[in-house]
Amino acid sequence: MAVRATPDSSRSPAAPTVREASPTSDQQVAPSRVPTGGPAAMRQLQRTAGNRAVTSIVGRIQRGTLQRVKVSEATVGETLYNQSGAGGTAAAKHYSIKPQYQMTRSGDSGVTVTVRVKFLNQARNGTDPTAPGAPPGTPALGALMGSPTEIPVTDPDNRRAWCQSIVKEQVKPWNGRLTLVGEEWNATEDNTKKRLPVTFDAVAVFGLAEEADNQVIVHPTTVVAGSPGQPIDAGNYYLNKGGYKADEKVIAAHEYGHLIGIPDEYSQSNEQMNALLHQASPGDAPSSRAALDRKTVERMVLSSLRQPLYDRLGTQMPAVADAIRAKRALVKTRMALAARSGVVAPAVRTELTNQLTAASEPGLAPSIPRAVAFQTTANFSNVTNAGVGVEAGFSAAALTSQIQDMYWKALLGAQNAVVAVKGLGDVSINVQGSVNRTTAAGGAQQATAAGLAASTVGSPGGPATVFGFPLVLPPAGLVGQLMALPTTFATAGSALETGVTPATFTTKMESVLKSAAAAAAAAPLPPGVAPPAKMARSGELYRRAYTLVTNTSREASKQLATDLINTVVQPVLASSVKTLETAIETEVNRVMTTPPAGVAALGPADPNMAALVAAMKARLDANKTASAGGGRDPLGTGKPAPAQDVTYSYQGLMGTHGTMAVRADQFAPIVSQFNDKLTTFFEKDFTAEVK
Repeated sequence: MAVRATPDSSRSPAAPTVREASPTSDQQVAPSRVPTGGPAAMRQLQRTAGNRAVTSIVGRIQRGTLQRVKVSEATVGETLYNQSGAGGTAAAKHYSIKPQYQMTRSGDSGVTVTVRVKFLNQARNGTDPTAPGAPPGTPALGALMGSPTEIPVTDPDNRRAWCQSIVKEQVKPWNGRLTLVGEEWNATEDNTKKRLPVTFDAVAVFGLAEEADNQVIVHPTTVVAGSPGQPIDAGNYYLNKGGYKADEKVIAAHEYGHLIGIPDEYSQSNEQMNALLHQASPGDAPSSRAALDRKTVERMVLSSLRQPLYDRLGTQMPAVADAIRAKRALVKTRMALAARSGVVAPAVRTELTNQLTAASEPGLAPSIPRAVAFQTTANFSNVTNAGVGVEAGFSAAALTSQIQDMYWKALLGAQNAVVAVKGLGDVSINVQGSVNRTTAAGGAQQATAAGLAASTVGSPGGPATVFGFPLVLPPAGLVGQLMALPTTFATAGSALETGVTPATFTTKMESVLKSAAAAAAAAPLPPGVAPPAKMARSGELYRRAYTLVTNTSREASKQLATDLINTVVQPVLASSVKTLETAIETEVNRVMTTPPAGVAALGPADPNMAALVAAMKARLDANKTASAGGGRDPLGTGKPAPAQDVTYSYQGLMGTHGTMAVRADQFAPIVSQFNDKLTTFFEKDFTAEVK
């Protein structure tokens, strides 16, 4: 039961079993069960004692009764593929934790699950014992060293207050989600339906000798989470969460799930994900594994093509950049018109006035409006400034970087899109670097991927000889679509006409002015350097106003030119990636939904696509065969856990918490404990209802 917020955590030892708390004087502790015997025994009891006596017994057991039990489950283990394996694969590691908590039933009004967390102070080893120069006897990386101590009341980081806050926050995502649904058997009337809302609670304690269910070490701000040996997990919290992007409250909520017995659901192998699907789905539901396997092969193919596609576009970008640059004169003309009107807008002049006022002595105040008016009209060279900005935005280097970056993001976005798995929820498919290496230089699929990238990205066309005859081939593929974009700039209603206007120029220039001022204000002065003196002369004011207007108008023109390219290029790239995904899906379906003997009858396919799909399917099949039978925790049961080319992560609270989703099956251990310890003889087993 892994207990990390990210795939790099380690386990801390489980807290020792502690004595069950005694009920307070105003609480009645009812037996968790009356003597067993079932309905037949109940009927015998009714015949012997009468219905009224039996009803009285049941009422005494349930009405207004507080039942509390300590839950100490067996140590639970899990295997996560969160380690770096050979050749870019994901390797496995085993983790374990012993869930302990208290469960209280308040008659038929509800149930409370309480975890008492003892927060202490203890150092953790951050030195790799295998590293050169590591002292002999260095403990394992991440191991706790020495004995825990109490967090001082006068702690400089005020860790106790932080802990008091975090235990309140970490249960919020759990509360209002779970209801136990059941019914009580009645002999002479319809059974009584029951709905018991479950409240989750966490209590912070700080004394070494205080009773608790779990122990957590709280590391001070001087220790950075995520640094060597310092992963966040259920046994280690950090005030300085370093590179962990998730909110600390969400991380703590995730770790709380482990304290009540729910394992992690990220960094799972295909075999583990299949076991999770069976756990989450109704017993009679068809398996979603085949559909997930098809989607996995699709993502493997797409991931293996990402770098070859990017590289192929890079080789063709000079022609694309030339085609776009050929229309920059049209863009400059439009930009100059927009700049002439946009620079005199009240919003721009107000911001210029504010900045010049802040940089001037009070005596220059009357001159500032005149300086602004002069530099935005009579002395404003809109043609020159717009031209400089467009040239910068339309340079070959800028266009190449911008378009290739957008293409990479489009491919990566498709690769990382979550998959809705029936019966489970949203899942991410994490293709490891080992797959991408097959299409890199020297990889088994390099030539196949290069051929597929060439046909997808295409070429700018040009002179060619076909069967001995000279021809001029037209641009093809994605390259051809990109080269055709500038021809739309002169069209009425084009992106140029709607995107480069006085209003857009005003908005952009105002934004540039404010951003520059904010950056300057935030930049600390070097030690010993005094702030610049304020302007006191009109000449200096006019020069500063000229520089400010010139620089910001040029930057605004450059950014608007860049925005124009984004506007026209992004849809083309998105469409190209979608077309590629469809082609991959078509071939995957050919191979994976048709018996091998029938594939040939489906007709010819793109040989490169067919070869790449077949190679990725074989790779996934090999992973599945090697890890078959391992279940959720192969290393914990002594079974092999070979490195994987693909892992899976549920997007809910106990996965990568991409969402805050929880499922009924995750609460099975709690429901089982409730049914075993806190139901009466006459109640049927309760089930979990989650919202």
